[in-house]
Amino acid sequence: MKNFLTRNLWGILWIILIFVLTCIPGNVIPQVPTFLDLFSPDKLVHLFLFAVLIILLLRGFNLQEESLFFRSHALTIALNTGIFLGGITEMLQRTELVTGRVASIYDFIANVAGCFLGWWIFILLERRKERS
Repeated sequence: MKNFLTRNLWGILWIILIFVLTCIPGNVIPQVPTFLDLFSPDKLVHLFLFAVLIILLLRGFNLQEESLFFRSHALTIALNTGIFLGGITEMLQRTELVTGRVASIYDFIANVAGCFLGWWIFILLERRKERS
């Protein structure tokens, strides 16, 4: 268990960062209510956060030496974790726990797109590492 936590420390810390950022009061962050705003800077932040999350999780899971399960299912676990987290953060914003924030399907779409972007970047980084 210690090695699992050590190898996934950056991914776990990134998850905490995502939760902290999604709990920032909404009056600090501009609201984006329409489909055309899918390409706004706010959505780019979502893409970035979740892409980095997937890269960190895939790296951590692939480094697992004692757990063949995490190494064998790294992609499935990482993507499911990212998509689940993307949904939970949006649902959390619908509650009274986070003031001034609004849940948005467009934010969730950006979260999921970020997960797949992170997977793609991870593949590119791994191929580059193999060549050198």
